[in-house]
Amino acid sequence: MIQVKLTDEEWDVFEGQSVHVDAHEVVSSIERARGARVDVDDWQSIDRQLRSLAQRRAALDVEEARLLLIARRLDVHVPLGYGTFVEYVERVLGYRPRTAQERLRVAERLEELPATRAALAAGEVSYSAVRELTRVATPDTEEAWLAEVRGRTMREIEHTLAGRAEGDHPGDPADPDLEPRRLPLELTPEAYALWLEARRQLEDELGERLDDSAVITAMARRVLEPAGASAESVKSAAPAASRPPYQIAITLCPRCDRATQAAGGDVLDVRPETVELACCDAVHLGPVDGERPDAPTLTIPTRTRTAVLARDRHRCAVPGCRSTRGLELHHIQWRSRGGDHRARNLTCLCSHHHAAVHHGHLRVSGEAPHALRFERAGDTPYATDVVAEVRTALRGLGFRAADITRAVEQAGVHVGADAPLDAWLHAALRACPRPATSSPG
Repeated sequence: MIQVKLTDEEWDVFEGQSVHVDAHEVVSSIERARGARVDVDDWQSIDRQLRSLAQRRAALDVEEARLLLIARRLDVHVPLGYGTFVEYVERVLGYRPRTAQERLRVAERLEELPATRAALAAGEVSYSAVRELTRVATPDTEEAWLAEVRGRTMREIEHTLAGRAEGDHPGDPADPDLEPRRLPLELTPEAYALWLEARRQLEDELGERLDDSAVITAMARRVLEPAGASAESVKSAAPAASRPPYQIAITLCPRCDRATQAAGGDVLDVRPETVELACCDAVHLGPVDGERPDAPTLTIPTRTRTAVLARDRHRCAVPGCRSTRGLELHHIQWRSRGGDHRARNLTCLCSHHHAAVHHGHLRVSGEAPHALRFERAGDTPYATDVVAEVRTALRGLGFRAADITRAVEQAGVHVGADAPLDAWLHAALRACPRPATSSPG
């Protein structure tokens, strides 16, 4: 038996004729080009080679994922002169930016899913299957999901995972409300350029990569936000600043707690976490099917809302986020868990990060404004707690607790929440009382 390795010229022969002739004629053309004879009946050998190739490719995918994470942590793109790590991946590995981002996402998830990583390395599942699995599997559920998808086609896997959320088990009923809606678009080059630029600016403003839903949500919120609620008008204490931003009507059934939302003439089911998010900062209409509707009430009193927005400088409190649009107030201790409307239990978040909190991807704890802690899912600190470091440094210099609290509060007036540690420390030291000097006795 002769193993076939085709040159570029021979592939040209194959690609040019395969649409018109059968396999025997194609192989005969290649034989004439190289003077060799190929056994076209040895299908078992070809099958074994293809399966072996698939297994080697899967092992390479695992190795690539491992090296990608190491390379990003080492910032290998910096000494090589690339502007970003994504640009490095695009040029070195040939991936489009979107594909590069997706490869990095899968690599991060594979670190947390050892069974999935091992199954991919062994060629038991394909990379395409793993890409979809990493959207729902957790360390506790990955074994069950691997057993569920082994031997299935990608179409079957996509259907199995449709409507599933991260942490779901294969036996859990799929929630049809979680199934994404497809929105096919045909854009002119000019419109596509605007879309890419708008997306880039949103990601730069929020400090992280956004998926399609997050981009559309951010754009739609800005169109639907109350008139006059731009950053400029909010900062000038315009009336719109005192109105909750949640202007979408959500109806909650008092008997079964099912929530629905009217949109574009249709009525859509709403997830419970979306209802919790809206209840943080909303207008309650009360029962709307009675003859004498109740007067609308605000979740957060107008005076409190205005004060908290001013305190947080009309921007999202998440470190690194520069968003001043689509702002919502969040109860640090949730109202469903006994939280109140006092200012220290309220913080200002953009709609993207507010949704991340209520969907379990981001956790906020502590007290506003200077003792907040932000953590990603998995207890990973979201950003360095600069204020905590400043407090520790001032205690080490011998300042009293009361003086430290006043100094930190005054420093917060002059520096931004995402200012570096040295800026915070200098501002706090300027606000600290000077130590008393003793004359020599």
